[in-house]
Amino acid sequence: MTEVGTEAGPRPVPGVDLAGSVPIFGSCPGSQLVDGASFADFSRKRLIFGAFTRLGETHVYRVDCKAGDRLRAQMFAPVLPRGGSVVPTFAIVARSLPYSADTEKLPLELPQGYSAIVAPPPSELLQPVKDVLTRVRYYPGPLIDTRTLVGGRCYLVVWTPHNRMGKYVVSIGHRWHVRWSYWAQLPLYWWRIRGWFGLSRAAALYVLAGAVLIALAVAAMLRRGAGGGQNR
Repeated sequence: MTEVGTEAGPRPVPGVDLAGSVPIFGSCPGSQLVDGASFADFSRKRLIFGAFTRLGETHVYRVDCKAGDRLRAQMFAPVLPRGGSVVPTFAIVARSLPYSADTEKLPLELPQGYSAIVAPPPSELLQPVKDVLTRVRYYPGPLIDTRTLVGGRCYLVVWTPHNRMGKYVVSIGHRWHVRWSYWAQLPLYWWRIRGWFGLSRAAALYVLAGAVLIALAVAAMLRRGAGGGQNR
């Protein structure tokens, strides 16, 4: 689940929930549709942690979709302790979307037969949302929620019209990951997300040290009990 901040002024955002998302780090998005970073599907929830390190960059992610698949993506600006976040523009590109909007703003050429929906710029200041697990915060940005009319390759295109550099987060998908492997990796996700934000991870070390001490104490008690039984 996700908490909404309590700061006065900005409007809260109902329904924003980042839980159940698998974080994606270190992906190598291409700059064109032909070499975009590939994902298995657009339905399972993922959080893409990206960063523009050069001026004029374009990041492209691609997914093979079926007719009627839901395409949901929302931009988030991470609240970093030292700054350095950016709110880029993004678009969904696919064959025969229900409608097409602002395609002239795309930083690349739209292939024949493809449609594009470019997310509108933020129109108002919203309250940051806080992830309960990691305690990191994000400012919610624009949302695109549509469907494909025909099957084929779909693309998520991210760019900064003003050539800014910085970190960004994109949420895609709408279905929770329910496999046990997702839950088993929650400590790793916590560690990597906190590190990406530049926040302290000392709490994990304290928990690990406490677990080690408890394990050692239990082992010592078991050995003492076994030794006492042999002496009788």
